[in-house]
Amino acid sequence: MKFIAATTAVTASLSASISQSEAFARPAFLTSSSPTYFLQRQADGNAVKSFLSLFPSRGGATYTNLQMSTTASSNEVITVATNPIEGMRPGTSGLRKKVEVWQGKNYVENFIQSLIDTAVDANGGKMLDTIVVAGDGRYYNNEAIQTIARLLAANGIQNIWIPQHGIMSTPAVSAVIRRRTSNGEGKDGDGEAQGGIVLTASHNPGGPGEDFGIKYNEGLGQPAGEEFTEALYKTTLAISSYK
Repeated sequence: MKFIAATTAVTASLSASISQSEAFARPAFLTSSSPTYFLQRQADGNAVKSFLSLFPSRGGATYTNLQMSTTASSNEVITVATNPIEGMRPGTSGLRKKVEVWQGKNYVENFIQSLIDTAVDANGGKMLDTIVVAGDGRYYNNEAIQTIARLLAANGIQNIWIPQHGIMSTPAVSAVIRRRTSNGEGKDGDGEAQGGIVLTASHNPGGPGEDFGIKYNEGLGQPAGEEFTEALYKTTLAISSYK
């Protein structure tokens, strides 16, 4: 499994591929001659590069190689007004709903912005700097990752770690949080990521008309506890904007 590491590099390009023999190998960071990234914030924090699509939407082509370059023009980070959406009380470590619910206007945006705000509060008011984002590959995984990455970057999270094709099991995400350092090494407790957003509905079926979920793992790789999820729910009831 290879990773795409999002950093605040000024310019970069990358190309990656994965073979069957690598599919279950120990995760290794994707590297290039300059720092790899797919989202860029300017030094003043007020702008990001236009987001470049990493994954095809459902029905699109399947890519063996992933290639991109940072030629997109900068756009200002904007604050978008929104209203609370009922029914966002998390269950075990996150929220599970039908795909069509997640596809509703501002649904992913509201939930992720609320999650970010809750994580910042849990971190003593300090913005997190490294987050893992991965899913089990079910329907809507790719589109959700695009939205989540934009929100994380716009809020100031500088390092967004996404496995190639956005797919990783929930236990593997926990292991990455606990162990992985930026050079691909580390032992238990050395991990640099401060949390992980996991796109999964566990054993529930996926696909159109079926289930999709977003869960959160905290800084030791553990699923978000009840204290965190209750604070998250209260935040969803008070949200007025997202970035």
